[in-house]
Amino acid sequence: SDKMKIKYFSICLVGMVVIGMLVLGQSWNVTFCKRSADSDNKATRITGFEQKEKSESLPIIYGITSTYKRHVQIAELTRLSQTLMHVPAFHWILTEDSDSKTNLVADFLSQSRLNYTHLFIKNNSSLGIVKDLNTRNNALRWIRENIPPSKDAIVYFMDDDNTYSLRVFEEIRKTKRGCAWPVGLAGGLLHEGPTECKDGKALQWKARWWPQRTVPIDMAGFAVHVKVLFENPTANFTDRPDLESGFLESLGFNRDNIEVNYCKDVLAWHTQTKTPVIVE
Repeated sequence: SDKMKIKYFSICLVGMVVIGMLVLGQSWNVTFCKRSADSDNKATRITGFEQKEKSESLPIIYGITSTYKRHVQIAELTRLSQTLMHVPAFHWILTEDSDSKTNLVADFLSQSRLNYTHLFIKNNSSLGIVKDLNTRNNALRWIRENIPPSKDAIVYFMDDDNTYSLRVFEEIRKTKRGCAWPVGLAGGLLHEGPTECKDGKALQWKARWWPQRTVPIDMAGFAVHVKVLFENPTANFTDRPDLESGFLESLGFNRDNIEVNYCKDVLAWHTQTKTPVIVE
């Protein structure tokens, strides 16, 4: 009948419209996704370019880490390297307590995706107070022999078992000559070092162990510009209990002239890894 024909035609028409909308929708969705992906790729490329350009304009940080063979060595270096991967304009100087470069550390560094220099020298820990004296001074020697005195660069000593906020590297780049900040879990305190500061100077310091030290600070709590190393070519770490303070003294720093741009937040912690008990 005519009614049946009309009904059948209407159903077919509706079906064709629905199918057409689905096809168009799928095509639009594919096109939209492709454009979104292209936009994301473009944004990524721009961001990468801008970050590279920004990195080239930043003062470079030379992070010095002494390391020695033990069960947790690579675990701690891995954890530290994961932080350093996010730091632009950074060069890692890893100095081993060893008679030669070990394959273990060399392989680790080659896979780290970091700019690095691999050094080695044997420490004489049994003969003195400081266990990593030679490795630290070996890194200072390398800097003086390989970095131009005019280079805008800052030196920061980083223990392989410490914990670092990315914000601390922003503070390091503000260093004009020598800069200090508080360190958490150091010297038997929740934080050690400057506790009050104003206009780039420390007004008050907090230290429990040997509070009369010239600069009562942990190794993770200071950085120095390379120009200061060249101004004091014989300045090195010496075998004394107040290792950090003695080194800063040899560079001409004291509590009054070392820069302190912030002292409110703790951005570096003197953490220590528990030695594992291996039973196999």
